[in-house]
Amino acid sequence: MVQAKEIRNGVWEIRTSGMKVPVRVYATEKIFRAMDEGVFKQAMNVAQLPGIQKASLVMPDGHYGYGFPIGGVAAFDLDSGIVSPGGVGYDINCISGDTRILHEHGYNLSIKEFEQNFEKERIKCMNFIERVINTKIELFMKSRPKSRIYRVKTESGREIIATEDHPFYTSEGMVALRDVNKKVAIYPFEGVPYEDPCDDVIVSEDDISRLPLNKNKKQTIEELKKRELLPLKYNNVKLPYLLKVMGFVLGDGLLYFSKNKGTVWFYGEPEDLEEIRADIERIGFRPSRIYSMMRKHRISKRDKNIESTQVEHSFKITSRILAALLVAMEVPIGNKVIQDYEIPHWLFECKLWQKRLFLASLFGAELSSPSTVTNQGYNFYAPVLSMNKKYKSVGCGGKFMNQLCNMLNEFGVKASIIREESEIVNRKGEKSHRLRLLISAEPENLIRFWSTIGFEYNKNKRFLANVAVHYLKMKNGVIGKRMEADTQIKKMERPGIRASSRYINKRFVEGLLYGNRKTQPRIPLNFPTFDEFMNTTTKGLGNTGMVWDRVMSKDEIQYSDYVYDFTVEDIHHNFIGNSFVVSNCGVRLLTTDLTEKELRPRLRQLVDKLFRNVPSGVGSKGRLRISESELDKVAVEGARWAVDQGLGIENDLEHIEENGAIEGANPDKVSKRAKDRGRSQLGTLGAGNHFLEVQKVDKIFDKEIAENFGITDENQITVMVHCGSRGYGHQIADDYIKIMLSAARKYGIKLPDNELACAPINSSETKKYISAMYCAVNYAFCNREIITHWIRESFRNVFKDINIDLVYDVCHNIAKFEKHVLEGKERELCVHRKGATRAFAAGRGEVPKAYRDVGQPVIIPGDMGTASYILIGTERAMEETFGSTCHGSGRVMSRHKAIKSFRGTEIQRKLEMKGQIVRATHPKVLAEEASEAYKDVDEVIKSVEISEISRPIVRVIPLGVAKG
Repeated sequence: MVQAKEIRNGVWEIRTSGMKVPVRVYATEKIFRAMDEGVFKQAMNVAQLPGIQKASLVMPDGHYGYGFPIGGVAAFDLDSGIVSPGGVGYDINCISGDTRILHEHGYNLSIKEFEQNFEKERIKCMNFIERVINTKIELFMKSRPKSRIYRVKTESGREIIATEDHPFYTSEGMVALRDVNKKVAIYPFEGVPYEDPCDDVIVSEDDISRLPLNKNKKQTIEELKKRELLPLKYNNVKLPYLLKVMGFVLGDGLLYFSKNKGTVWFYGEPEDLEEIRADIERIGFRPSRIYSMMRKHRISKRDKNIESTQVEHSFKITSRILAALLVAMEVPIGNKVIQDYEIPHWLFECKLWQKRLFLASLFGAELSSPSTVTNQGYNFYAPVLSMNKKYKSVGCGGKFMNQLCNMLNEFGVKASIIREESEIVNRKGEKSHRLRLLISAEPENLIRFWSTIGFEYNKNKRFLANVAVHYLKMKNGVIGKRMEADTQIKKMERPGIRASSRYINKRFVEGLLYGNRKTQPRIPLNFPTFDEFMNTTTKGLGNTGMVWDRVMSKDEIQYSDYVYDFTVEDIHHNFIGNSFVVSNCGVRLLTTDLTEKELRPRLRQLVDKLFRNVPSGVGSKGRLRISESELDKVAVEGARWAVDQGLGIENDLEHIEENGAIEGANPDKVSKRAKDRGRSQLGTLGAGNHFLEVQKVDKIFDKEIAENFGITDENQITVMVHCGSRGYGHQIADDYIKIMLSAARKYGIKLPDNELACAPINSSETKKYISAMYCAVNYAFCNREIITHWIRESFRNVFKDINIDLVYDVCHNIAKFEKHVLEGKERELCVHRKGATRAFAAGRGEVPKAYRDVGQPVIIPGDMGTASYILIGTERAMEETFGSTCHGSGRVMSRHKAIKSFRGTEIQRKLEMKGQIVRATHPKVLAEEASEAYKDVDEVIKSVEISEISRPIVRVIPLGVAKG
């Protein structure tokens, strides 16, 4: 339990070793005692960050967040301090801990098993339309679920558990799970489970010493040690790359020595060769560039001469050191056709995933590509691996093939060997015999082979195998349904069953009823051929190996365990889990000249109109259609853009923080993905705790100041809007989190928690982030101004002549450069407010002229069933909290738990019994925003009042609410 002391009424202090400043919590004893312990720990972590000034602050609405607590405030020195996206506003979207993640090395590991060593790992990532790549993990995230959890099942049998906001790749790009209904992209290759390799030695110094090298053995040993390749053990981090290189050399490679100089050649397609080159560099050697030249080939087979001309691509490594290591690993030297060699004995002691790397690389070089039977298109040929051997080496070749069969059997893959007696003669007149290994063409065997072993260093084969796995699974599913129908129909005494799908039609049913089928049902005639299937299932996905799979069910489930997520280094930010490809806020107050008496008869009509006119809901799209260049103007001009478009009024700008546009925004620092998300969402409310609320003034605490705000009487109607920068701002935060994590390492910043990823204030990374973050701030200002325009339209459609004025619009997720007095001197600081509101006292130049004599209006929304407040800032806040206060009531219950605890329809009924009209896109939205899910807003306001950092002026209560 954290030890805290109440240093004055409503202010608690935590001091402990390791912190640069104390933690101060502004709360009544009731609120403080009920706070989650994690909030204090997060605030204590913030207190350890470089350059933090005075204290790490927590407001009374504080609750657990990402990195910083929500309701946290921290100010940093410009010279020694930092900027952290987690201190501005960010959250994570997660998947269940058992989700299997596809690793760079083709094995799968549950995401929760990455927790201890994620910084050292590389996982598969989709470079959309082009290829699958490998990427580092920048950040590992683990938390309790704060939103609804779904179990998704697809037509091919894939399954995953994820939070409702976790992005999945669809035909419309990355889409939050709650909005996924049709097709999702999957990557059918699964790999094999991971096992820890042992510490046994494969190649020792003695092994290198015994090699038939003429000289420089000692130097070779030293160079291998320098590259951490000697002794080479099963758990060496470079062994996986060596296994792949070794497998490829046994196929389309050549190793030889000339005058004690070792050379290794690799032949293939340029894109595949680039993969090998990258792995060679990871082992520690520098490959040559790729060479291309025209080659003529001629072989004689069964009394026929076959000639061909083609462009041959290759590269080489000239390195005695690497060649010596490969020879010590039992890779044959020179022409493999005339040599006796077997699968290296030590390879049989490898773990299954290591054996897979060797096999997949060998098969990438030598195994036939997946293809269907000629003139048929539904069934696949048996994959074939051919090996040519001189007559005297045929026996050894047969042993090699038998070893391959035995190794395949460990994966549950069936294969057999055929020896061809006919001779093959190459252009030099040399004769050889061909041995062939055939992998069984049974569908289940092919699925097992292509989904667990597959291919390395061959993009085309990998692509075809992935599509083939999906095709065979779908085909087996259809046959299975027809077999099930067969059983059910034969139990019936009379006909009358209707066709249940496009693959179980009337003809099939009648055949079962009146025929006498002896065999299992065949595939129906309307089932696509493989080529037809490939064209439709990979449309828009290129040759990446991704395919489209149909969502069959998406069910909300009870789930109380941890959920997890990654941030990866690659700009495409995605990873493959269970085969799925997965990836500023503020508030404003308006016054009207209506009274409750005038409003009440038309309240329902008004709320319905507001709900229709202001788009809301997760992923909601606005009524506007703007280009990317127009969006960039929004990012710079903020609310001014809306005014110039006739979607706002000039006078509003004087009543918005920063006059509706903060300087320093640069849309060039915003990603294309963020812009794509932002374009369609401008002018939308969003979901979660975002809302549009019609209210009445319930109590005026200070009439003089209230009149200054345009509030003159109790029962006067006001309107409150709470929303932010939508997906635009979230994507900007997402993009910069990984940049900041790399920056923290670059600048040697020790983070108590990786979620506090940050960079020095004066760094290039911070300058870019601030420029992008300010784009999100301006987007949010513009968004709320456009929504205000539609609110005015809606009111005037119902009440004709009516005045609606903006009191104030203030951010509560932002990092800003402000001047504050510290130890008697004015200094410029970078103040982070995450779920906290600026609350400047009278006299500050940043406060609008209309309010400068009384102080800045502070708008504090409650929940949809309770009051909201208008406060003013105080001198005490300027002295202690950098002019900051709370931003709302603060959650005490996760959205997921709230949905399980309350029924939205019942909440709506109870509110309407109290005379409150509520509209929401779904009853679950009302359940997750139930009053019981939040702290008592009256107690929160009491906290800031007794601690003297804010003073209440007006209380308002809801009459009508629109939520997404």
